[in-house]
Amino acid sequence: MWTISATARTSATTSQVWKIYCDVINWPQWDHGLSLYQPEGPFATGTTGELQPVGGPKLPFSLIQVNEEQSFVDRTPIGPDHAIIGRHELTAISEGTQITHTIEIHGPDAERLAHEMGFKEEELFDTVSSLAKYAEEIHQN
Repeated sequence: MWTISATARTSATTSQVWKIYCDVINWPQWDHGLSLYQPEGPFATGTTGELQPVGGPKLPFSLIQVNEEQSFVDRTPIGPDHAIIGRHELTAISEGTQITHTIEIHGPDAERLAHEMGFKEEELFDTVSSLAKYAEEIHQN
């Protein structure tokens, strides 16, 4: 298994950040590595859909665990032997919310695949930081 993680803080509440997660049509506003994230149903455990990284192919995903206003986990199969697991966690803190995103690749030679796919810790940090800032902008309006 290969993994990276990034954390950022926002003054927005967990409820406010959760609403942004549920507003999947607007994810590209804060996740600049994603051109499409389209569930085929409610933002709930078991829902499937398609996602598309910028410049990449459309890929199927499933929401394998959703805990409202706390966390969600999605799974994207990559070929017959690999899967990308995305963990997204919200923790209430005195100043607002701590947001943590973790990306895991499961399967043989996962580190090589992560490198080939261009996963970088700094890009994940940029995504989480962008979400934190976006949540504050939405919260102020």
